[in-house]
Amino acid sequence: MKKFLVILMVVAMASVLFVGCTTPPTPDPDPDPTPTPVVVVSATPVLTAVNTIAGVLIVDPTSTSTQYMNIAQVGASILVTGTAPSESLVKIYLGDVAVGPAVAETSTAGVWQVAIAKSSLGDDGVKVLTAKVTEVGLAEGAASNAATFTLDTVRPTASTLAATANTAAVTMQMTSVITAGVAMVDATGFVASPTTGTIAAGIWTIRSVAASGTASNVEISNGTTAVLYTVVTEAPFAGNIPGVTFTFAAAGLNTVGSITTLTITNTVLIVDRATVLFSEEITSASAILPANYVFLQGAAATADTPLSYAAKYMYFSTFTPALTQGSILTCTVNNVVDLAGNAQTTAKVLTATIGAAHLTTLAP
Repeated sequence: MKKFLVILMVVAMASVLFVGCTTPPTPDPDPDPTPTPVVVVSATPVLTAVNTIAGVLIVDPTSTSTQYMNIAQVGASILVTGTAPSESLVKIYLGDVAVGPAVAETSTAGVWQVAIAKSSLGDDGVKVLTAKVTEVGLAEGAASNAATFTLDTVRPTASTLAATANTAAVTMQMTSVITAGVAMVDATGFVASPTTGTIAAGIWTIRSVAASGTASNVEISNGTTAVLYTVVTEAPFAGNIPGVTFTFAAAGLNTVGSITTLTITNTVLIVDRATVLFSEEITSASAILPANYVFLQGAAATADTPLSYAAKYMYFSTFTPALTQGSILTCTVNNVVDLAGNAQTTAKVLTATIGAAHLTTLAP
């Protein structure tokens, strides 16, 4: 009996537990997101100028020209100015990095200025300054317009000198050498023939390949092209070598296998030249000023003719007296000015051995 009552109580308790059990709620598959707080940022300031510490304009942010800041202008510090909401705080940024004082407070008139130390600008090169504002209770705003300039705190100087001596113009020079047999050309028969055009400088070979009077008995070659001619007498030949008239020697025409080599030169005038290379670009006005250069050939003064300036090179030509190959040329350079306005204050003495003239060497 007791066993039956125990079983009955267990069944009853299980029924009660089953009836009291509830199904857990199903999670919301798309709960409402937490609202993102709205962050109100400060106004965007205007950068109006970069001045010297004395207030002289250096960089105009509205200018599209390349602007520089030199040694004298940067001094110990510069002054950046602009406008922003009154009583806001301003920071100056160099690229993405804040520089200078932590903040500058805008006046009630909405004007601000921040002094930036030279040391905060870093090494020479292109700089981009902007300003950002923080108003009371607001986040820092967007960057202002930019002031872009090239910082240059190095004075210019000359670095190298090169020079070549002139070569006089020679209409034609011709020499002959009997390579084999007897002379094919009369040594007194060389003349220039301007009517046939430019003289063909080079090495020409005249060869007897058959007896005098035989067809195609003389070969004339420039080393690339060989042409056969029929020569009957020692009459002058013109046009076979452009710009040159010569006369065959009778003895050579009768001796098969005779060879004469002609060397023909045609030299144009090449004036004295010199170049000075600078450490950086300088102004054309200071580059071409004759007073900024003093030339000596050996110990004697020589006057130069400034020719042109380009890509850090100053070119000179036509020295008086003329330059002499192998001599030492000295040039003392001073007072040139770079594009930032830095002036050379220490003279630079350059020397070079005068080399041989060339049509393109040291040419501007």
